[in-house]
Amino acid sequence: MNPDARYYYDEENCQFVEVERGWTDRLRSVGLVLGLALVLTTIAAWALDAHVILTPHERALQSKNQALREQLDRVGNRMSTLSTRLNRLAEKDKEVYRTLLQIEPIAKDVREVGVGGTDLYEKFDHLDGDTGTLLRKTAAKLDKLERQVSLQGASYRELENAMSERRDQFDQLPAIRPSNGRIVSGYGMRHHPILNVRKMHAGVDFLLRTGTPVMATAEGVVRRAKFSPTYGKYVDLYHEEAGYMTRYAHLSAFADGIRRGARVERGQKIALSGNTGRSTGPHLHYEVRKLNNKRSLNPMNFFVPDMTPKEYHQLEQRTKRYRARARGRDVQGPDVPMDEGGDPSVSR
Repeated sequence: MNPDARYYYDEENCQFVEVERGWTDRLRSVGLVLGLALVLTTIAAWALDAHVILTPHERALQSKNQALREQLDRVGNRMSTLSTRLNRLAEKDKEVYRTLLQIEPIAKDVREVGVGGTDLYEKFDHLDGDTGTLLRKTAAKLDKLERQVSLQGASYRELENAMSERRDQFDQLPAIRPSNGRIVSGYGMRHHPILNVRKMHAGVDFLLRTGTPVMATAEGVVRRAKFSPTYGKYVDLYHEEAGYMTRYAHLSAFADGIRRGARVERGQKIALSGNTGRSTGPHLHYEVRKLNNKRSLNPMNFFVPDMTPKEYHQLEQRTKRYRARARGRDVQGPDVPMDEGGDPSVSR
């Protein structure tokens, strides 16, 4: 029997007889196949149109979304760079400015400027994975950056107010190096090169050629400008507002006008280095002491980073010219180098 044929049972002959198909049956079969094919084609076309084939408007939106994602990535990178720079400013705020002004540093947990509680960015959760994650990260970076800027601004306002209140004290705070030489002996216990015993070294030694200018490290008043067997020619400056005394020893000469009671400015030449007193070679011995009990302090704790006498003098000259222009008049003349600052004549 043909499995594709149709049969009917002939009772008279007691057998199955194949039904002969007419042209109507064939048309009906062809129509059924074509209809099924049309339905499948329609479903496939709809799926392609909905998920694969994009209209010009959809293509434009897709391109715009991609451009926005790339722009958000660039903005996020720039915000990360700005945040890093703010962290550096915060470190300088702590290590330099607050140390100089003797203000308590901002607590680490406050510096972190975090925000607790509810999720501030849950509004992005309904977006698809990449887009939602990108928007969440960008919003978090922006919020952190705004908090960092706000905190650093508040810190600078606090420092500015403290600076205004303590201007006289700050002017008399020993904050620069007395000369540009290399430090060859630090503060603390050491083997004395002449006495050959272990002895406290109450200051730092700068290796300098004889005749190198020595600068006042802060505004103050000359207390002594004299000779002693130990220090040789030396100068003591009192900085009463700040509560310190500075000593400059083993000098070869005092600058004109440097005598007891004379007022000096930070960066002003007060003497020339030498090799007088108990000394093994030309150098400058520099000390910082508490004024109330004469206790010695480590001068290294007072030096502002990257601020030599020459740089301070140049900065001071630029500041004076800027203030003069702000008042409507201009001060002419180039910056005066350190080695030429002040009165070049000295008494020996």
